[in-house]
Amino acid sequence: MDKKLLFSAKNITKSFYGTQALKGVDLDIYEGEVVGLIGENGAGKSTLLKIIIGVQPQTSGEMTMHGKPFAPADPMAANKEGIGMVFQEQSLIVNLSVGQNLFFGHEKDFKNMGFVNWGKMYEESRKVLEEVNCGYINPKKKVIDLNFATRQMVEIAKVVNLTKTGHDDQKCLILLDEPTSVLNEAEVQNLFTEVRKLTAKGHSVVFVSHRLDEVLNISDRVYIYKDGENAGNMNIQEATEDKLYAAMVGHGTTTEYYHQSEQKKAQAEVVLEAKDLGLAGVFKHCDVKLHKGEILGICGVVGSGKEEICSVICGDEKPTSGELYVKNKKTNYSSPAQALADGILMIPKERHAEGIVRNLSVAENMALSNAPLLAEHGIVSVKKVNAQADEWIGKLRIKTSGRDAELISLSGGNQQKVVFARALASEADIIILNHPTRGVDVGAKEEIYALTREVVAQGKSVILLGDTLDECIGMSNRVIVMKDGLITGEFQADAGEKPSQVSIVTLMM
Repeated sequence: MDKKLLFSAKNITKSFYGTQALKGVDLDIYEGEVVGLIGENGAGKSTLLKIIIGVQPQTSGEMTMHGKPFAPADPMAANKEGIGMVFQEQSLIVNLSVGQNLFFGHEKDFKNMGFVNWGKMYEESRKVLEEVNCGYINPKKKVIDLNFATRQMVEIAKVVNLTKTGHDDQKCLILLDEPTSVLNEAEVQNLFTEVRKLTAKGHSVVFVSHRLDEVLNISDRVYIYKDGENAGNMNIQEATEDKLYAAMVGHGTTTEYYHQSEQKKAQAEVVLEAKDLGLAGVFKHCDVKLHKGEILGICGVVGSGKEEICSVICGDEKPTSGELYVKNKKTNYSSPAQALADGILMIPKERHAEGIVRNLSVAENMALSNAPLLAEHGIVSVKKVNAQADEWIGKLRIKTSGRDAELISLSGGNQQKVVFARALASEADIIILNHPTRGVDVGAKEEIYALTREVVAQGKSVILLGDTLDECIGMSNRVIVMKDGLITGEFQADAGEKPSQVSIVTLMM
């Protein structure tokens, strides 16, 4: 029996900020299926989802839901029709509790005599969380006190709860925009389990991800967008990573994805050394050396201490034990500005919280970490700022209406490229790349890998916390493994002689 059409978008266009983001795209979703939606950064994926959920209207085109015309004025209107969305940039209100976020806008359901029955709300919140195997999350806890991955699971629980609204037989559509970007492998598998439970009930899911292996794993069909247009769609049985990549970027994957042929041996000079470094309650007894011209990968699960050791190195945290030497000088940073003065700069994992100023222009964001390089007689040169921006917009293929565009107008992946450009353009000779390719499409990833090879060939050194284990191994000269705040192993990772993932995972878990 053929499946019933749940949602349809026909000839959708969208223009804003002087750019045509969508140029007549189509999307059909049938009941009980997962549709993967892929494309390079700026291809229009997130824009289409925002139109579907009612965040912004389309310029032209029509949509239907349950066979009826669908034009939501806002997300609440979309929710009433059975459509919910987990946004790429999280939408939780961090100063409210988990329970308040789960039922935000639906407080009237818990009112009695004009007062909210908080006990009833939190009891219902526990049930919602347990339905997605997140019963360990305290619904009374403020969102600001949760880590990023836990917040993502709360977002997912909130949206999944929409499937209980309306008529019992009403099928719902859940839009997941990069839902796995901050989840570990176990959490990803948990999410996929919940997605399959939804589709088994006849509900449908749109799954947006730059991780093609995940798209192939969870999807029934895949739509590919390129430059705001449909570039094809295919059933999962006929899809492969190479076919999807070629449809996205116009050519197949290179056999040198990580550019290993360009990997150079590190020099003997030690530019950074940690001796018995520790941060109380997080990591201890860590000995680390970073050589000139080296990419040092650090692998470990969430909570292993890998993030925090980088925070100490870049001045975000002060160590409670041990010593840190930079260029043979003992240091004790109390701020990132002090570390930057010594040539250390980190690309942060959470770019929207730490890495960008959304209302500044592309050019201004790129100049934030290297103003002295762009100065003439003590005053920052607008001409140099603009020239630098034009150079990196070209090198990284940043999709923007121009260097003067506000960063908020760029897609999430293109914002990440701006952050990366700022680090590469800076005077820093020790760069910490904390998940530098998170939220970046496969074509842009390859460009970032090539640029990383270029900067280490120039004598700069890199500490890499890869977005995947494969990325960390493929890019690094040497790999350190951490578990429970301790270094549990170290591997040489010369080109052509990379350690296996299994050998590293055994020391991580």
